[in-house]
Amino acid sequence: MESPIYLIIIAILFIIFIGFLIAKFILYPIFFKPNLNTSEIIELLNKKNCSLIDYKTLNKKEKQRNLFNQNKGLEFDDLISIKTEYKIIGFSQNTKQYKIFWTELQIWLPPFRKRNLNLIEEKNNVILKELQKEYRQEIISITDKCPACNSKISGNQTECKNCGLNLVA
Repeated sequence: MESPIYLIIIAILFIIFIGFLIAKFILYPIFFKPNLNTSEIIELLNKKNCSLIDYKTLNKKEKQRNLFNQNKGLEFDDLISIKTEYKIIGFSQNTKQYKIFWTELQIWLPPFRKRNLNLIEEKNNVILKELQKEYRQEIISITDKCPACNSKISGNQTECKNCGLNLVA
């Protein structure tokens, strides 16, 4: 008589465990994927004397480079946090060159609620030369006036309040 109770308890625990895994690795990343804020990106690039050109999540080939030295196995941190990696492309006004910054954003699930942002600047000349070819375009440096309507703007605005022009490419 006692063994069916143990089997029921084990079955319930197994179902709870499977539910946790589905929620953690499928549902939570789809609906609550960690996102970089534009203000965070601009702040990071301002420290490097760069302007924002583009940012996107890494593709499969870029993830294979394993820039942040992530282990292949499953660790405890992986159970209580979610990581997203981004590629940020900036333009350095000083050197007149494009730069790539790899970022890893890690957010811990409740109740831990911690946010960690790591940044690595790309130094590989081959990748940087490919980037120069891909993003070769005219850069308009906006300092105090909107290029479309000439209204006054502050240095941290991302959109013109007068005409709505996106000031960040």
